[in-house]
Amino acid sequence: MSHAPGPDAGARRGRESGPRSPEVEQPPSPHSDRLSHTDEMLEHETSSLPVRVHDLEKLVREQQDEIAFLKSTVSDLQLRLSQVEGHRGLGKGSPGVSGIPTPLQRITNGNHSGTNRKEAFKKGPGVTDGRRVLHHQSTGSLHSDGRSSHSVSPATSPSPTVAKQRHLSNRTVSLTKRWSSTSDFQPVRRSPAGGGAATAVRRQRVGAQSSSSRPSGSRSGTRDMAYNAEEGVLKIYLKGRPANLYAPTDVMEDYDLEEVIPEPDQQLKLEWAYGYRGKDCRNNLYLLPTGEMVYFVAGVVVLYNLEDQMQRHYTGHTDDVKCLAIHPNRYTIATGQCAGTKSDAPPQVRVWDSASLNTLHVLGVDELERGVSCLAFSLTDAGAMLACVDEGQDRTLSIWDWQQETKLTENKAATETVVDVQWHPLDRGVLMTCGRQHVNFWLLEGGSLMRRQGVFGGRERPKYVTCMAFTDAGDLITGDSDGRILLWERGGNQVANTVKDAHEGTLFTLLVDKTGNIISGGKDGKIVEWDRDLAQTGNVIEVPAEFGAPRMVSSGRGDQLLIGTTANSILSGQWAAEPAASVRGHTDEVWAAAVHPGRPQFATGGWDGRLFMWDLVTHAPVWTIDFEDGVQSVCFSPDGSQLAVGLVTGRWDVLDADSRETVFSRSDGDEPVQALRFSPDGRMLALGSRNNTVYIYETSEAGFSRVAKCTGHSSFITHLDWSADSALLRTNSGDYELLYWTAATGRQLTQPSELRDTEWASHTCTLAFNSVGIYPEAADGTDVNTCCRTSGGQLMAAGDDWGRVKLFPYPANHPKTGNRAYQGHSSHVTHVEFFAEDDRLLSTGGRDTSVLQWAVE
Repeated sequence: MSHAPGPDAGARRGRESGPRSPEVEQPPSPHSDRLSHTDEMLEHETSSLPVRVHDLEKLVREQQDEIAFLKSTVSDLQLRLSQVEGHRGLGKGSPGVSGIPTPLQRITNGNHSGTNRKEAFKKGPGVTDGRRVLHHQSTGSLHSDGRSSHSVSPATSPSPTVAKQRHLSNRTVSLTKRWSSTSDFQPVRRSPAGGGAATAVRRQRVGAQSSSSRPSGSRSGTRDMAYNAEEGVLKIYLKGRPANLYAPTDVMEDYDLEEVIPEPDQQLKLEWAYGYRGKDCRNNLYLLPTGEMVYFVAGVVVLYNLEDQMQRHYTGHTDDVKCLAIHPNRYTIATGQCAGTKSDAPPQVRVWDSASLNTLHVLGVDELERGVSCLAFSLTDAGAMLACVDEGQDRTLSIWDWQQETKLTENKAATETVVDVQWHPLDRGVLMTCGRQHVNFWLLEGGSLMRRQGVFGGRERPKYVTCMAFTDAGDLITGDSDGRILLWERGGNQVANTVKDAHEGTLFTLLVDKTGNIISGGKDGKIVEWDRDLAQTGNVIEVPAEFGAPRMVSSGRGDQLLIGTTANSILSGQWAAEPAASVRGHTDEVWAAAVHPGRPQFATGGWDGRLFMWDLVTHAPVWTIDFEDGVQSVCFSPDGSQLAVGLVTGRWDVLDADSRETVFSRSDGDEPVQALRFSPDGRMLALGSRNNTVYIYETSEAGFSRVAKCTGHSSFITHLDWSADSALLRTNSGDYELLYWTAATGRQLTQPSELRDTEWASHTCTLAFNSVGIYPEAADGTDVNTCCRTSGGQLMAAGDDWGRVKLFPYPANHPKTGNRAYQGHSSHVTHVEFFAEDDRLLSTGGRDTSVLQWAVE
């Protein structure tokens, strides 16, 4: 050990240069001894400093968690108090969130010297300079723009502040999303006039006819309607093809095309959202301090309290929600959406308050190209910054001061797909991205982003790096498509440790729990626990095959785990018990739905071959059946004892609604069964096929026997209705025909004017006189997919290609019939149906795989 020189060292060196004098032994200096002891103490303190700093950082994080919990608890109490007092929403118009620093602190005031830190970061391969700092005008704050629903509050939502939405200018937006939707979720009071050329979703498999733009010079929609008062016939043009609709006798004389029918007094309120998007999204399931799980499906972000069986919904998005991030304060949330097909649905990030469901800020309306693939709040500066990755061609990584709605800087994240972005929990300004064949380490310094590529060394570069997490010591761990777990030490960009064959197949998720242990989930359906040294602890959860593989694992209450799966389900489980399903959903397009006529139950079926019977009270499946083929249509018998199921292969089965046993099965052709409906007296069953034919069967104790075959349509059957006396049928087809039939013989009735006063037991045919008002001006026929009326005949609901559910007065027999429009679906709405008591409405969302339950108020 070297000691500091004493105070007489200089004089001694001077004497040694002159004549040497006899050496005299000097007694040890007390001052020198004190310095030696001081040096030893300083060295000891220096060696223990990193450990103490680490302990201090851990303590600060724990205290931050406690503060966040207290804040969220206060918010929850305020929310519940507001519900008791009969009003919703907290902090009326409050523009900000307490506890979040503003303005943003300078990044260069971190715990390292800016110059030394930058030079240290540049060491290693793959360094690229950041782009120049880009500053953009903010999109404006959207304070108190709630656009939300609450399943337990009887009061109406606060009126939203109208936010300025800037359209995409001089830019061609590339749309490669799976499905599309537009418009605003809030009820819209408007006449159906307005609209434009159809831009309907292309259906690649079974479904309605694909839409196309209106041909130049052709007549289409309600704008070109003509009414002949003498004959009482209304002529409407759909894709240039005329259709004659005959007015009932009691309205034909006084009918006026220009009459404006007001919107209904009743409104819809989103009550429950069934489903979860885990099939192709990740990092989208978390537990809030209020006890609510937060996740998304279609265009709705769901806050679900499992213990209280209550859902709240953030409904500010106009298209598919693709990603979600939780602020360090645990109650501010950011969600990103992809681009829609209309100018009012650009890709954007919305930052909102989970307590009041009010929108705080909207980012990237004019900046993002295609959609938001992943988001992350910074962790070392109280969440002042938000990282965002665009799905566009450049895969741009941008950093935002989200409170000021200002972009700080951006850089190209990668040349390939980016699946995740995360900030380092301990090092200021450091973040990581991963995706196809890459892990990138980023440093935000001096207003620019610098990148270092991760070095795999002699290890084979994986096809995908699929997930990331940080240990409590600040080391990065990643999972990849080769089933490996890789560890990257803090401050470096090279792999330090590898666990091969951690899973059979791709790793989907990584989590570092409260004890510091690592939890991984993979394509093999297993969830495995590892200690800090990446050795298995022996704890394993196997997810049942019917739920898919674990896509996302997050911490729940206590030692509980929340598991989001690739089969669009959410499970909750513990190491010692089998996981239980909390949320179920379809994994492919949903076209089939039917409401039980006498019980609070309904059935849904999808192209995934799965048929659910749902309970309206528990919001859980009563039973489930898996078919080998996709389900296209379902209907209950009038007494609810039987359920008819039409498949995409032309086969149809009749099940006992209670025992699930198949009581009859048959095939009619090899095309999908598009529509099914029992006659009101329950004695006959009509099937509309995609082979342009309607089959009519008679029911008996021995089964079903065909009594008639209706041929005459030149396109596939889309909808059918029975007359109230069970004697007649009317049907719609894909080429916009409305035909009538005698049920007993299957003979077509060629004088529809004689049927103008027929009473119909249901109204699902979109093309009929009393539903002509559901078509917007310039509609081409494919814009409206489904409709139904209440059993009391007061209301009509319709679903269109832009994800809207509309509520009309019934009859909607004027082109200027007012409506209330709602949006939660992000795909074409394939089915709407009122429940038996007319107090609720069911809707299905096609490709977004969601099922929404609405209250009629």
